[in-house]
Amino acid sequence: MGVARSLQPSKPRNVHEPDATPHIGWPDNAPPVRLLTMSLRFHEIAESRHRILNPLTDDKLDLLGVICRIPAGARQLDLACGKGEMLSRWAADYGLRGVGVDISKVFLNDARSRAENLGVADRVDFIEADAGTYKDTSEPYDIVSCIGATWIGGGLQGTLSLLRPQLRPEGIALVGECYWASPPPPEASAALGMSEEVTSLAGTAESIEAAGFELLEMVMANQDSWDRYVASQWWTISDWLRDNPADPDASAMRGFLAQSRRAHLEYGRRYLGWGVFVVRPVTSGRRTLFEPVDARKRRQNRRQKAKKPPTVLVGGFFVSKIVRR
Repeated sequence: MGVARSLQPSKPRNVHEPDATPHIGWPDNAPPVRLLTMSLRFHEIAESRHRILNPLTDDKLDLLGVICRIPAGARQLDLACGKGEMLSRWAADYGLRGVGVDISKVFLNDARSRAENLGVADRVDFIEADAGTYKDTSEPYDIVSCIGATWIGGGLQGTLSLLRPQLRPEGIALVGECYWASPPPPEASAALGMSEEVTSLAGTAESIEAAGFELLEMVMANQDSWDRYVASQWWTISDWLRDNPADPDASAMRGFLAQSRRAHLEYGRRYLGWGVFVVRPVTSGRRTLFEPVDARKRRQNRRQKAKKPPTVLVGGFFVSKIVRR
């Protein structure tokens, strides 16, 4: 888990040097802040006081568990698990068994301690590995998740492709992803470190379906939960800078702190959304309620042959009832 990691997809997490690219789009009199690509160590420092490494609150994480209808004995694989809060909490609440994979020794140590505290250390395993290349040789899982780290697959669709082979046919996948809550100004994408793939909420649903999955449910962050995730890092970083003024990363960390404050206040709270999407693979012969416009001709030809009633174009999507063939 860790949405901030998903905001900097251009470099791997073990790169410790900040991007020297100057900020694009701020006024000339703005502070001389550099646009930083967060390294793994930056995350470990900024999120050291976090238990949930994304904009989900405790209540929203609990709600997600309820929505997922987790049966006792279910098995979950969580890629880029961070501190493993979701796995450990659901193991305690539902009797779930799980495996969490992350590259951070620091986060995994916290994850194991949390599992011990909740009395579920015998139900969850935490593995230090690259979540983007990790292959599990056991039987498929009931739930496979990647919450806020879609950089592991090069974006949302690529990450869903990574999750699919690990998932049993009737299982569900959970993916946390950013989207634009409203159309942003051009400079917002650069300030927030967004990739070109980030789109609207409807566009995110379209990408999920293009990857061969059906959107079943979702739990969304709001401005308050964004503040709890992003703004609470500022105090943590400030304390770290006060206690470690001679650290080699202090200057870069100070730049990141200034960038984070400005970007969140000016753009993030207003334009950036984030949510966890509950999805499952679309079975053969079944499609969902929304169909991208680029599929128009294929569907029209099929409907004509099958003499099916036409669909209606609404807001760039063809909307009709689920069709089984």
